[in-house]
Amino acid sequence: TSCASRITRAVRKLDGVESFKVDLGSDSGDVAFDPARTSLVAIAAAVHRAGYEALTERAEPFIPAKPRSLRARLGLGRQ
Repeated sequence: TSCASRITRAVRKLDGVESFKVDLGSDSGDVAFDPARTSLVAIAAAVHRAGYEALTERAEPFIPAKPRSLRARLGLGRQ
């Protein structure tokens, strides 16, 4: 949808974001990123600029596929 596309474009523009996928069914987004180059705060700000809210308190880390990368699931909602 255009909502998912808007959020995805905003997040993928950030330096250090390796991948981002929106799941509108669960109101969440999965992001893999290099914490040396960006942060959940910066990612949440990009989501906010796209007109949505990122709930970083729901972020769940995972074991990275690449050394030095992190992945988290963010809750997403309309502002």
